[in-house]
Amino acid sequence: KGGGGEEEGDGNEGENDKLEKEEEEQAKKEDEVPDGLLTFSKDINCRKVYVFLQQTVAALSPGNPELGLKLYLQIANSADRCALAASRSGSKEGPEFSAVAYEIMAQAFLLYEDDVSDSKAQQRTIVAMVGTLLACRTFERDDYEALITKTAQYAAKLLKKTDQCKMVTLCSHLFFTGAEGDPSAVRSHPQRVLECLQRALKIADACSMASPANVQLFVDILDHYVFYYERKNPVITDKFISGLVALIQEHMGNIGFDSSAAVAEARAHFSQVIRYIKQKKIDSDTAEWFAPIVC
Repeated sequence: KGGGGEEEGDGNEGENDKLEKEEEEQAKKEDEVPDGLLTFSKDINCRKVYVFLQQTVAALSPGNPELGLKLYLQIANSADRCALAASRSGSKEGPEFSAVAYEIMAQAFLLYEDDVSDSKAQQRTIVAMVGTLLACRTFERDDYEALITKTAQYAAKLLKKTDQCKMVTLCSHLFFTGAEGDPSAVRSHPQRVLECLQRALKIADACSMASPANVQLFVDILDHYVFYYERKNPVITDKFISGLVALIQEHMGNIGFDSSAAVAEARAHFSQVIRYIKQKKIDSDTAEWFAPIVC
């Protein structure tokens, strides 16, 4: 029995020595890892991370669709940035990240259609969609076309006419992302910008009949016309701006001495836009371009 105990003790000591040796080797390996780098025991790639994120948001979305949708948009923006970084570094993974971004955006759109029903939440969501789409840079042309067209359709189907007008006007930015010579301008569609603004004008006209305070919608649209005109959108001409200025002046005259806060705000905004145009008529760099505008 004594001999057996000694043998057992020797065996335990040998096992302990083995464990200590393994721990020393592991510690040595860890010492060799540069500071700031993490090591993982499993092979994890970015695609798996995005799948996990997508599944997590899908599980959270039923309880709060608006939050889930915004998380989808953030994930899509992250994937787009990965695609951009990959393309700049010469990596072949760029198209894969871009495809992930599109898939996540598609999930966000489905969530909007199925679960976001409150009109104010819809408006906030469309604003977030537009911001995300303008921030993304790596979508394939057809994918981008599909996404911005769908977003514009959402804007045109909002319940309230005033919300429709504001969001359709905002969506015009999706079709003109840069100026001449800007690399991002390859996705610009000047004519569709005009179509958005013209549609917004029709909606604003209907709204102005319901309430004089809605003249603010015309002023917002004028502000956008001036924005695109200054950036040399070829289909936004001085005649559109001059005509809209005259229309707003007519509406302001019909309103008379309405002292409501909404009308006062519209008057102040209109005056600010007119001052801006007149200043551009004076500045040497822009005087010739803005000279034809009548205000």
